[in-house]
Amino acid sequence: MKQLKDPGLRKLESFLSKNPLNEATILHWTGSMWGIGCRLSALGSIDRISMLKQRPEKQGFIALIPDAGVLDQELLPAALKPLLAQYWPGNLSVVFAYPDSAFSHIAINGKVAFRVPHDPMLRAFISLLGEPLISTSVNVSGLLPEEEQDRIIKNYSHWFDLALLPSGKITKVAKEQSTLVEYIRANEAKCSSHQDELKCLREGSVPFYEVKQSFHLPTVMFVCTANICRSPIAEKLFREKVAADGLALASDSCGLIEGGHMISLNSLQLLLERGITEAQNHVSKQATPQMVSSSWLILTMEERQRDWLRNANPNAVNKIWTLNEIVGEEGDIKDPFGSDLESYRKTFVIIEERLDRLIEKIRNNSIYTGSNTK
Repeated sequence: MKQLKDPGLRKLESFLSKNPLNEATILHWTGSMWGIGCRLSALGSIDRISMLKQRPEKQGFIALIPDAGVLDQELLPAALKPLLAQYWPGNLSVVFAYPDSAFSHIAINGKVAFRVPHDPMLRAFISLLGEPLISTSVNVSGLLPEEEQDRIIKNYSHWFDLALLPSGKITKVAKEQSTLVEYIRANEAKCSSHQDELKCLREGSVPFYEVKQSFHLPTVMFVCTANICRSPIAEKLFREKVAADGLALASDSCGLIEGGHMISLNSLQLLLERGITEAQNHVSKQATPQMVSSSWLILTMEERQRDWLRNANPNAVNKIWTLNEIVGEEGDIKDPFGSDLESYRKTFVIIEERLDRLIEKIRNNSIYTGSNTK
């Protein structure tokens, strides 16, 4: 078994140019669990993995991809696109009908399981492969997945042709299986309602209730520094506008510093002038990883706020933008804190104009992933 430890992009490119791994079995770290896999097209290796795991059929494989953009967008269900943009890369695997003959040998009833893994090195590796990496846990079927790197190297080395290892040694870790959900169209026989559904096949590190809520009602999170001036205006206005348009979207807001404060009086007055009385109940709150995870789109008032959130949540960079740049504008929406009502009113007008353009983009289905927002 050959080992590649944290190789870097150039070394990966050089290695794959000499070793295409056409029929290789590969040990890989997804960012949360160890897996055994191979190229999608390596039919013999898939048979070998099934034999090693003592699995009777070619079932239980997940196709790992570097990003949702590699999928045929015409075959990708439109209803799933916001959900995939929210949780990928991440620990959510989604099963859905994908009628591409290249995947027929791992499909079950015409459906394929896909995931974009956490680990950036693995995503780069898959991208360089030029096709999905078929993945499943390292274990004999019916036994718990193996969690220790040294134990896998010692006891399972004969399973692998290549070990793609992260920079630090992964000793025993808390097992974090991906949450596995199935997308069921409303017209499918097993659908129990008149709308598209998600079914939980396995609950892992991502709570299913959160995924289901995000599927039916994606959340747009607005962020400023203290969550008392700009982001509450954006949150309340956006909520009013999407309700009037009948769009299935939720809104929320937060700041980067400790919360617990009421909305600024000038922001409150402007919202009350619009008849948004619930603004007087606003209490500021600080951004948390859970808020980031449960939001479909996160829009900051300033670039520094965007950059801070991206640095703190590297797997969520594709959904964190400034409100200006999401609609094609540059620069920040300046903080009116400490100024007079007219200064606040100017900020209010700018935010509302940006929100109108944002909603138009949402209506046109032009906001799904980071690469498609402009």
